[in-house]
Amino acid sequence: MEHLWIASLILVLSFFVVIALPCIGVCVLGWKLARRIAFYPSKTPAIQLSILLKLTLLEIISFSLLLILYHILADYGQGA
Repeated sequence: MEHLWIASLILVLSFFVVIALPCIGVCVLGWKLARRIAFYPSKTPAIQLSILLKLTLLEIISFSLLLILYHILADYGQGA
């Protein structure tokens, strides 16, 4: 019974990391974007382009984390 609690805690924490870290990153980037646009509204296109590379990199990292989690949880040993 003890092993089930540990396994379930590891599963919940791994899902939390895979889901929460990209969300926090997007929130931080969005906050910086909104703050910079509030101070310099005439430079909106340049500010958006400066955030684009960071947001794209964050999206690639979060998709990779999801693929790694799927690969870890997938059971490739059983035949259909």
